[in-house]
Amino acid sequence: MKTKSIILTLFIILSSVAFNATAQTNVKIYGKNGKLKKAVGNITLFIKGKGKFQIEYEGEIEVSDDDKDIVSITRGGFIEIKKTSFGKKRKLVIEAENGTLRKRYYVGWSEKSFEPEGKVWLAEILPEIIRHTGIAAEARVDRFYNRGGANAVFNEIEKIDGDYAEAKYFKLLSDKNLNNSEIVKFINLAGKTIDSDYYLSDVLQKNQDILLQNEQRASAYINATKTIKSDYYKSQLLTNAIDNMVITDDQLEKLLEISKNISSDYYLTEVLTKILDHRDLNKSNMSKIMMLSNQISSDYYKSQILKNALKKKDLSKENYNAFIKSMGDVDSDYYASSVIKDLLKKELDDKSLNELITLIENNVDSDYYASDVYKKIAKRNLTEDQLLRVLDSLKTIDSNTYLSSSLVAFAPKVKRASQRVKDAYLKRAKSIDSDHYFGKAMKAIY
Repeated sequence: MKTKSIILTLFIILSSVAFNATAQTNVKIYGKNGKLKKAVGNITLFIKGKGKFQIEYEGEIEVSDDDKDIVSITRGGFIEIKKTSFGKKRKLVIEAENGTLRKRYYVGWSEKSFEPEGKVWLAEILPEIIRHTGIAAEARVDRFYNRGGANAVFNEIEKIDGDYAEAKYFKLLSDKNLNNSEIVKFINLAGKTIDSDYYLSDVLQKNQDILLQNEQRASAYINATKTIKSDYYKSQLLTNAIDNMVITDDQLEKLLEISKNISSDYYLTEVLTKILDHRDLNKSNMSKIMMLSNQISSDYYKSQILKNALKKKDLSKENYNAFIKSMGDVDSDYYASSVIKDLLKKELDDKSLNELITLIENNVDSDYYASDVYKKIAKRNLTEDQLLRVLDSLKTIDSNTYLSSSLVAFAPKVKRASQRVKDAYLKRAKSIDSDHYFGKAMKAIY
């Protein structure tokens, strides 16, 4: 008895899940030279309170204005609707033959008269089927739109339970001549009703220029994009929006906020690269890009963003500070030194240069790469305090060869400097174990 009770409970749970599920669709459009040739569908549909249906069709289907009957199917087309529940089977087959429709109705394996029982059953189930599968969607969108404009179509979309069909209705509606408020509502409703990242992305990318035509629409578009969970689809929409010059600095800031939810290094890099390549950035947005680069764990991708950012003109002190901070977790000596060398081409104040030297001390372990960077620093105009700071930082280089060559690079500046700088140079040179390399370092300042 207990076992039966458990089985019954499981059955009820599974039935509840099934009846609340959406349509599983496999619909293909076959065309030639861009013209519609034939629509083919194979759909499993769960309708709450009515059960599970298996629907297969071919051709374009037209339904009556009350959605309760099929009035035409393109030549050679058909639709077959099957339902099985508690062992009882019912099936409807409607085929286009010689310009008319042949309608057949089956209960179990037996064919019954289509009228009245089959016709009643079709009228009962067809409104939900066409609503949730997208069958006859084009004619229905036209019908609703002609009767009540975009709002009538919106009302119908809100009754649909299925991402495929919702997206189909949205895309058909987007071809209508919608006013600004209707387009804003269109975008907001799409973001609210379509759960599938794929279908929502598909809708938002269709006629994207129109959807991003002004600031009000762009804001709605950005909010709809927030609902997308997939890094791939989110990055696609963001990069496309970035290309649109209607996007203001404030909206770009919102796009950057959305980018925080992109966990993939690759896709986040793609978005940030697009911004850096196509937008003039204010101080605030540049700093946000630097902060977002902190999310990137890959040294390769992070270095690409940082090097790209350095190509921008008029970077502020705050930008440089954020830039240097974002490099704090770059582990690769190669990538760290590569970015630092690009940074050294910029004008840095004392604070930024000191932070950069600290970064070299902490992040560049390789004597080869550290020496390479220090030689770049030696080409800059340095104050005596900066020279002292650099000479002190050379203590991190253990190799006699690289320490000697680094000192030699600074020797011309040391010669012209005060005695305290020369003393700092001598102190660092004395840490060289090799007489040969010590001699080279000393010879360079005399």
